[in-house]
Amino acid sequence: MTEKINHNLPNNRVNFFSNGKAGFFFCSFFVLQVLFFGLCCPHSVHAGEGPLQELSDTTLSYFKAVTGKITRVEDRKAVIDIGRNEGLKPGMRLTVLREQTPFRHPVTKEVLGNLESLTGRMEIQEVSEDSASGILLEGNAQEGDKARISEVKVDILFCQSEEVDWQIADAYHKKLKETGRFTLRDTALETDDPATAVDEAKKLGAEAALLLSSKRGENGMVFTQKLFWVSDGKRLAETGVLINASLEKELRFGEQFFQIDSEAALKFDLPFSARFVMTGDVNGDGKEEIILATDTDVGIYTPGADLQAALGGVRIKGAGGSENLWLDVIDLNQNGKDEILVTKMKGDSVTSSLYELQGSAFVPLYEDSLFLRKLGKGMIAQAYSPAEGFSGPVFSISCEAGEYKKGGPLKLPGGVNIYDFISYDDPRSGHIFIAYDKDGFLSVYDEQGMQVWKRKDRTGGFLATFKKSSPTSMVDRGEWTVKDRLIMRNSDLFVAERTPLLGMVKGLGYKNSQIKKMRWTGLSMEETSFIDDIGGTLLDYAVSGDKVLVLSSPVLGLKAGNILKGNNPLGSMLSIYSMKRI
Repeated sequence: MTEKINHNLPNNRVNFFSNGKAGFFFCSFFVLQVLFFGLCCPHSVHAGEGPLQELSDTTLSYFKAVTGKITRVEDRKAVIDIGRNEGLKPGMRLTVLREQTPFRHPVTKEVLGNLESLTGRMEIQEVSEDSASGILLEGNAQEGDKARISEVKVDILFCQSEEVDWQIADAYHKKLKETGRFTLRDTALETDDPATAVDEAKKLGAEAALLLSSKRGENGMVFTQKLFWVSDGKRLAETGVLINASLEKELRFGEQFFQIDSEAALKFDLPFSARFVMTGDVNGDGKEEIILATDTDVGIYTPGADLQAALGGVRIKGAGGSENLWLDVIDLNQNGKDEILVTKMKGDSVTSSLYELQGSAFVPLYEDSLFLRKLGKGMIAQAYSPAEGFSGPVFSISCEAGEYKKGGPLKLPGGVNIYDFISYDDPRSGHIFIAYDKDGFLSVYDEQGMQVWKRKDRTGGFLATFKKSSPTSMVDRGEWTVKDRLIMRNSDLFVAERTPLLGMVKGLGYKNSQIKKMRWTGLSMEETSFIDDIGGTLLDYAVSGDKVLVLSSPVLGLKAGNILKGNNPLGSMLSIYSMKRI
């Protein structure tokens, strides 16, 4: 019999805390202890935020939006009529703009302003109270030109060295993001070499690079930040702050348990433990519903003040003892109504079903002992065996006149199974496969199946891992895993990433999660953080129009606020983001 590995799946938190009332009381006692510590500690997080706030304010000061006028130009040196009173500092860089012809209202002919053209860039070198001087880095300037730092967000790389505590770096990252002044470009690179950080910033299209390092001293952790201009690698500033032991402890303990999902447009606190989320038009009315699957059942919902059951509460009920492994939505028969594809496991068997809403019930149109999945506008399948998990080639399944037919095998890179990959026609590289390799590293393969790129870091682990069956318990044949969903939108790839709660100890769950956005350049993947404030475990996500739906469970599977209210602390959270706000 196939044995599920208990350290990752969300429902395994019941095993961790025991079952029934005893488990509930243990969970409650544990979280109340955490809350008591956070509320009663004499050095509150707010009181101790000084060093990180100070560092954030200092960083912000180098990119303050200002406008002045050039009063004198000598050779490559220019003087402007604003200075320290307006926040100017040595090292800041301003664009030089020259007024052109006025533009007028098309009807009244009233002058509304003047067009401006970019003529150069200057770097501030000397500053007095009400004036400053600097050198022209490029272009030219003349008396009367404007010198400006615009209000447009600054693209800045956020990079840290290996010794920096990631919880403190995470707290500082959030502070910078909260200013609204920066677009932070995240990277998996860890380095203390400025040239390497600047080179990474160039690849990601950033204007500046922020490099963090730390060193432990007698009185605490000295947290040092260096800022560099990317165009020439010149250092803009270096700032250090002391984080004492008390604040360090608070950041490590308090932040990791109670993170707030601050940017979601809508949030729904689900009273049940959902596992998968999709969207689709299941009744053919032209409007998409939200489809949520628990470990056994599938329900249909619409957002309102609360998440409301749709279509009269109709559900797809799973058999007792079964567990859903995959959820997809596809209109394979092209009748204008999306079918719901569910792959589930029971004991040593896997079954996939394709359901369509007919009247007031979901009716199975197709069932087979296979793994199923949507790929593009079609459907693909792969056989299952207890000894291997995924078995044999991945092949297509088509629907012709209501009849479902198995097609030929897909040509995939070696070792890539049905849930491991997505394919993409790149204008530079041709047809490529983006897939998790046999070791769980995200990779890119060319059309011949050759691995041409491999991410150096894993994405934090997967949620559904099973042991391969063996004729004897003395022989360990390894594991097979259902990988995370990969979503391609135009040229952008979306990938789930999770951070284990305590370093690499995955058995305790995940502290937080992210959705990364990647783009293939023809040589490597450009990588940025798309949604980075998901507290706890990212369970599943979906992209629908300009919305991103994120399904997550809290740290340790517990909702601390519910315990204090006397409500069920076990459940999940559905957050809906607008792509326009991210």
